[in-house]
Amino acid sequence: MNFLKRGFLSITRKKGKSLILLAVIFILGNLIAGAISIQQATGNVEKNIKERLGAAATVELDYEELDTLSDEEWESIEFEDIDIELIKKIGELSYVKYYDYSMATHLGSESMESYQGDNEDEDFVSMGPSMDFMLKGINYAPVIDFEEQKGKLIDGRVFTQEEIDNGTSVAIISKKLAEKNNLHVGDTFTLENAVYDYDDETGDEELITSRDVVLEIIGLFEPQSIKENEGDSSDHGMIDFMNIEYQNTVYVSNEIVASENKFNWEEYSKVDEEFAEMIEEEEGSFEYYTPMFVLNSPEDTDAFVEEVTPLLPEFYTVISAADQYDSISGSMESMSKLSKYVLIVAVIATVLITGLVVLLFLRDRKRELGIYLSLGERRGRVVGQVLIEVMVVAFIGITISLFSGNLLAGQISDTLMKADDKNSSFEDVIYYSEIQTDLTTEDVLDSYEVNLNSSYIIGFYVIGLLTILISTVIPLIYIVRLNPKKILM
Repeated sequence: MNFLKRGFLSITRKKGKSLILLAVIFILGNLIAGAISIQQATGNVEKNIKERLGAAATVELDYEELDTLSDEEWESIEFEDIDIELIKKIGELSYVKYYDYSMATHLGSESMESYQGDNEDEDFVSMGPSMDFMLKGINYAPVIDFEEQKGKLIDGRVFTQEEIDNGTSVAIISKKLAEKNNLHVGDTFTLENAVYDYDDETGDEELITSRDVVLEIIGLFEPQSIKENEGDSSDHGMIDFMNIEYQNTVYVSNEIVASENKFNWEEYSKVDEEFAEMIEEEEGSFEYYTPMFVLNSPEDTDAFVEEVTPLLPEFYTVISAADQYDSISGSMESMSKLSKYVLIVAVIATVLITGLVVLLFLRDRKRELGIYLSLGERRGRVVGQVLIEVMVVAFIGITISLFSGNLLAGQISDTLMKADDKNSSFEDVIYYSEIQTDLTTEDVLDSYEVNLNSSYIIGFYVIGLLTILISTVIPLIYIVRLNPKKILM
């Protein structure tokens, strides 16, 4: 009789042993399926979230390192600035797609109202210049915020490089700010650069001088990354603040911001001798630029950080968009590690337990196998018969556990994420970074989904069947060593 036919007949005739083997493989298969499913789901979350975060990076002070310094060390520190030459050198690296560097300052206005949200109190009256308008300087004419989908130009145009280089008095403002003040593309508006003297003892302030900053609107933008409020959330306060701040942002060239800062410092130095001495010591150089580098892909982040770090002054570090994911992905990291350990344990357990079950079954069939060998059946064909018996049962058990394991993984991961979310601590100190996102832990959890797909199915079958094959091959050494004469005596 053909050994293939004998293998299938053995499965159906010895139903009890086949069912025991099926149950063992089904239980262990659920563990393997669940672990693979969670591994794949967490990997997809990381990939998708990092794509949403983008491939931006900046250079700023390493506040974590500064927190470790003693008071004596603080007194001896002399911080170096990130100058334009260094920014350009970093921007020329092969990993960088495009880059920008900017200055910023806040101005007020007597004639223009700031945007304070869609639900602002209409009876609120601002007394004097509000200083609510952030003048954001840029050097990259297409505006890097628009390129990276933080905002979208909906009317007008972006800057020309000539306007950026010459400091032309043109600006791009938000659509809501324009609507609140009945402004359109081509109109002009006036901000006020006011210089105040502050009395440290009384806390009173006195207007020293001021000058108007007249700008022509060349474009209107709308924010793209700020979420709409939905229900109650502890994050809504921060999201509202970010939205209001961005709606009141006025894009101009760096030259305009530098000019207004210079005016402010020079006028203030006339009434503050200490400040005047500080300006003289610094030789009038108070241009602080914040760089922003957009990389070719998120995968370039590690190589970019490794190459840039040696170029930076002391106490500076590279902050990337990927760091934002690391700060909110605690649940994913925990589940990824747990599923990795479960997968390793499940594979080892499958090899040991399945191998032991097969070995016990083979010992019970010692006489049957001895008869086959004594009748001249080759050992390879006997081994093939046993492999067929085990692998057919294993295929059925793995197929069933494919679905149940996936369902089990979904239930377990939901429970783990909810428990981790309840136990999350928000006591860490949070520093402001140029790279900000409204992405939250809730977004990470929402993007997590355990489902059946081709890569999961293929991966599970490969790992599952390969594990069963290994666990079966080891006991088959028993058959190879069988002596049919001794068995039948």
